[in-house]
Amino acid sequence: MSAHVTAALIAMGVYGVAALFLRLALRTYPSESAIVLVNAFLVGLGLVWALTRGVNVIGNVGWNVPTLYIVIAGLLISVAIIAFYTALARGPVSVVVPIFAMNFAVAAALGFLVLREPVTAARVAGVALGAVSLYLLTR
Repeated sequence: MSAHVTAALIAMGVYGVAALFLRLALRTYPSESAIVLVNAFLVGLGLVWALTRGVNVIGNVGWNVPTLYIVIAGLLISVAIIAFYTALARGPVSVVVPIFAMNFAVAAALGFLVLREPVTAARVAGVALGAVSLYLLTR
């Protein structure tokens, strides 16, 4: 199995377990506070990870297109996570998380259309099966 698939599978499993703990916490904890605290951990651990790997965290920051892409991605992820935490605080994890997880279909479509990644029958079937699972889980 390739390294990127292994990392993606780890992310999938860990994010799923994290959603369970978030839902438990959000029964009584304000989602606004949870976002700040969880993302403080993310920033802290991300910094430690980068520094232990010898990465100059701000070395690539400048007035350039890649930095603009990072800023746009940061804004979009912020909106997505705020919406996700709000939904998780109000709805069942078994419905909210699968809907949120369908972001892969958006990413796949953009990969095909914008990045010109190859469209295969298996990839299209995977997205379609994800949509079917979402339909079934929200019934």
